[in-house]
Amino acid sequence: MEDGKAAAALAGPGNVFWSALNGSVDQLSVRGCPLRRFSHAEAVQCLASKRLVFVGDSITRYQYLTLLHFLDRGEWPHPTGNQPGQPSVANEHEWASWNAFLRGTSRLFGGRELCDCYREDLFEYFDPRFRRFVTWKPPEDEKFENRHYRSGNISVSHFTFTTEPNTVHGHFGFPPYENGRKPCKPAACRAAADWSYRLVDALRKPVAAMQPTHLVLNSGLWGSSNAFGNKTWQNIARAGRTAVAAQQGRAIWRTTTASLGKNAAGRDHDKLALAHTTAAGWGVLDAWAITSPLLQLPPIVRPLWDPRHFTAVVYRELNQYLLNMICPTPAAS
Repeated sequence: MEDGKAAAALAGPGNVFWSALNGSVDQLSVRGCPLRRFSHAEAVQCLASKRLVFVGDSITRYQYLTLLHFLDRGEWPHPTGNQPGQPSVANEHEWASWNAFLRGTSRLFGGRELCDCYREDLFEYFDPRFRRFVTWKPPEDEKFENRHYRSGNISVSHFTFTTEPNTVHGHFGFPPYENGRKPCKPAACRAAADWSYRLVDALRKPVAAMQPTHLVLNSGLWGSSNAFGNKTWQNIARAGRTAVAAQQGRAIWRTTTASLGKNAAGRDHDKLALAHTTAAGWGVLDAWAITSPLLQLPPIVRPLWDPRHFTAVVYRELNQYLLNMICPTPAAS
């Protein structure tokens, strides 16, 4: 799959199609850009001896977890979720609590994933100052979720980043800062962060230390990437290229998936990020273009479990697209 050809196809109106199966969304297709559909064996072969690093928020996390489910268990998670006794890796609301989600999803991979993770649940309380119930949310610097999967010669990681001024942060005992420490158990990493970086320094330091052959970055749903400004994006784009340079690797900007509601991510949500990352030679996984047609479907078949998060079938197809970017089919001679 040629990036320029794929980008042009995605940019064209009416070029993205989703098939249906048993009344639900199924497979992605893009006019003029045939996608190879990777089997488990082909995906494992594709990622062998590569080091794939995701950086982003919950929508990137769910793409990471869906890919890991496929690589480790040999099958994609159930496309729509809501299976008795089998909560989805792509929906934290199917688990009893945040820490049940963090612990349970990591446990699925049989010790092959290290999860530097902990998060308190939201709760409501009565605030006499306002004479009403309010929702308590944990501050960003007290939420942890960095994941590192190793199996044979496959290496996939996910660093959580929401948006500036929040940081990428974590604990010693986990890649790339083991520092002779024993890692805390999943959902038990509640101590204050041992290290913390703004995004550009996170790319220069912990992400670069992972020696990624492929970096996938998204600023997510916490605010438009345009708020960073041109200078910051120039530095981020440069830092991403530098992180993969020694490995002759590739940095990929993943646009934010389409969403509904008051603060929905529109086409311009990633405008500055796209301008500066593509100018610096990054590839583009245009998740917004891929997912925006799904919002036009009737609500009963729309593959969303809330206004911003899709069911596993959508992350499956985004991963198929990503695998095509990482391991393109050789052009016919």
